[in-house]
Amino acid sequence: MAVFYRILLLLSVTVASAATRRSQRTKRGLLELAGAIKCSTGRSALAYMVYGCYCGLGGQGWPKDRADWCCHRHDCCYGDAERLGCYTKLSQYRWTCEDKTAECDNLKDQCEKLLCKCDRDAAKCLRKAPFIRKYALWPDFLCGHEHPTCNIY
Repeated sequence: MAVFYRILLLLSVTVASAATRRSQRTKRGLLELAGAIKCSTGRSALAYMVYGCYCGLGGQGWPKDRADWCCHRHDCCYGDAERLGCYTKLSQYRWTCEDKTAECDNLKDQCEKLLCKCDRDAAKCLRKAPFIRKYALWPDFLCGHEHPTCNIY
């Protein structure tokens, strides 16, 4: 199943890379997060695919830097959404990219609103966090087993 999500994310990133900085609309599941990252940081979401201990699929250990903490917080946000019955990997919502910020249209659905907030907040956080190359392609075995809980947010 993890391979499926990796392929889906790679496909999503490829399509999302085509997003322009202004007024690009999308409605395609995981593409929202990839598009929000591209919109806010100017980087492809592929840059964060295996970054630190929490960016990309899964997550374990202690976050390595500010960008990794952004991804940990996003994982927690998605966890909250899943507990409320939202489908975080497959749900879709409409958004636009305005001045390097992913903006949600007037969403009515509670899950769409929550997922948009999770993705938008993660993208804003990543924009402010330095991208430290040594944490790109960081192997999981260096992450350890101690991890922060989500109730710190």
